[in-house]
Amino acid sequence: MMKQRHKVERENSIGEEVGWSKNVEVAKSNPKLAAMNKKFSMIHGLSSLANIMSRISEIQKLCNANDIDDEFNPLDLPNHSALHLQNAVQQIVSDFPSFGIQDAYLLQLKEELNSAQLQTAHVESQIQLLAKTHVDDCILLEAKLEELECSLQYITSKNQNTAEATEGVDSPMLADDCSNLSVANLGENLEQFELDNKIDEMKLILKSLQNLQFQVKLFEVIEKIEDEFTGLKVLAFDEKCIRLSLQTYMPTFEGISYLQSIEDTIDTAEPNHELLIEVFEGTMKLKNVQVFPNDIYVNDIVDTLKTVSKSSLQWFIQKVQDRIILSTVRHLVVKDANKSRYSLEFLDKEETIVAHMAGGIDAYIKLSHGWPIFDSPLKLICINGSDDLKRTSLSFHCKVEKLANSLDTHIRQKLSSFVDAVEKVLIEQLQLDLGVGDSSG
Repeated sequence: MMKQRHKVERENSIGEEVGWSKNVEVAKSNPKLAAMNKKFSMIHGLSSLANIMSRISEIQKLCNANDIDDEFNPLDLPNHSALHLQNAVQQIVSDFPSFGIQDAYLLQLKEELNSAQLQTAHVESQIQLLAKTHVDDCILLEAKLEELECSLQYITSKNQNTAEATEGVDSPMLADDCSNLSVANLGENLEQFELDNKIDEMKLILKSLQNLQFQVKLFEVIEKIEDEFTGLKVLAFDEKCIRLSLQTYMPTFEGISYLQSIEDTIDTAEPNHELLIEVFEGTMKLKNVQVFPNDIYVNDIVDTLKTVSKSSLQWFIQKVQDRIILSTVRHLVVKDANKSRYSLEFLDKEETIVAHMAGGIDAYIKLSHGWPIFDSPLKLICINGSDDLKRTSLSFHCKVEKLANSLDTHIRQKLSSFVDAVEKVLIEQLQLDLGVGDSSG
């Protein structure tokens, strides 16, 4: 076919020119040459297509020969690419008539070829990465195997030394013993390793328990010190009620002369009370307080706590302890001042001492704030009781109170001296009043 085409070209004086061929221009006016060109293009295209199909078949056979299993493998990508390219070529051939393979077919074929080449390059890079990973893993595995081999050699050498040390034993028995000994030593080593780990773990637990025990002892010591200094213990606690045990330690009163007579008694006194404190549910706001034994008056402190918002339970406990100390000292002073001529009674709520004198006369003495701990003077507020006093005028009572309260301060600071002075003033004024009444009668 090629020779026939060249013959027609020579008859038309073309085919041997330099540069662009005149074949296409001459074919427009020469039907024979045009038919010859069309047939030649069809045969040339089919020949190129056959060469491509042959190369695709070779790639497919090579991939099928290297196929190991049905799972996905990066090496399968060229095979898939070849199949894809073959299908694409067949689609192109079906789209174009067999007699007209044109430039559009060649362009699409080149694009498919370029895509296949890109996929092949990607697969090659993946293969190189897998090969490098495989080499690294092999090196690491070899290092681990060498380490294991050294450990086995060390164990074997120890077993051989043990076997040599047991000379004189029958060789068959020795061989069995050596094999058994090797296994036994390996088991003993593992067991020893486990025991060492357990020992370390137990040491850590023991250290933690020791630290915990130290913390508990420290808290117990701190609690004991707080109890010794405050004497406060919580007996019960819930959302509505707090029950406390309060032991009050009496202070020393050195330098107060009128308390020296009861100093030994104060030192041995350790009043014990229980406080039942009711609070509003969910808060620490005070609702009610009961004291056992009920020998001190705390209602005024409770009222203050309820009205003052800044007051706290700690403030209340401190005020109660102060009241216990003051009330205890007052009771001891009153008890010590009792005499055969009169008896004294302490009224804690009113902060008053009643002196029951001879003749049924009662003298009411008001205690100043902090007495007797502070050197504040006592004050006579009223006298009553006897028939003689009932017959006296109001001015008489005022005069006796004025004379008693104008006595020297040191007399009024001490209870016994003040009661004696009040008794003397009262007797003197009664005698004067009776004498005046007799003379006027």
